[in-house]
Amino acid sequence: MEQFYIHDGNNQQGPFTVEELKTKGVTKETQVWYEGLETWKKANEINELAGLFKVIPPPLTEPTPPPIILKKNTPEKVVEPPTISNQRNKKNSLIALAVVVSIVLLGVLGAFVYMNQQTKQTEITRQIQEQNLKLQEQNSKIQEQESIETARKAEAERQAKIANAEQRAAELASLQAQYDNAVTTLRRAQLQLEETQKFKLLRTPDEKQQQVQSDLEVIRSWENEVDRLKREIDKY
Repeated sequence: MEQFYIHDGNNQQGPFTVEELKTKGVTKETQVWYEGLETWKKANEINELAGLFKVIPPPLTEPTPPPIILKKNTPEKVVEPPTISNQRNKKNSLIALAVVVSIVLLGVLGAFVYMNQQTKQTEITRQIQEQNLKLQEQNSKIQEQESIETARKAEAERQAKIANAEQRAAELASLQAQYDNAVTTLRRAQLQLEETQKFKLLRTPDEKQQQVQSDLEVIRSWENEVDRLKREIDKY
């Protein structure tokens, strides 16, 4: 049979049987404990005590029951109920434990978040470094291409200058040859004029004058040509 303890807020009483509790003025709010409960409970929360709060007639007077004879070597172990202060201490301990566990969990969560942020930051840094490296490679290729293009243009300009110089030299050589030929031809025309002026046989004065005039025209023509070629040559 269950043995019950009661607490009136100041003192603890018991143990009592259910029948004995009927005479102790137990109410629904009375704190009750029996072996097997972890904490005190209100009387109306214990199924075994539900009958205490039913409206029943007062019990009949019963003869005193015979005493219970206990075996000598097997004393009954009385389990003391927890005290209200112990219960409160236990509750406070549970609260403190919950706080410690919460702090530890928050610390673990914070460490996890920090490590996750560090991992992300490391990955972002790595991506930025890779992008910078790619940009450097692209810039190097662009500079290399620009250097090649600059060298190509310089070579093309050099070749163009060489070709232009060769062309000018060829043109100058051609002009010089034409000039030399014109000078030679002019000298021959002058000699021809001298011969015309000296030769008198079988010619009338008019014929001689016509011949001289013709030679002078040839000379003037080659003098003009010599002068033109000389000016062309001077331009180089």
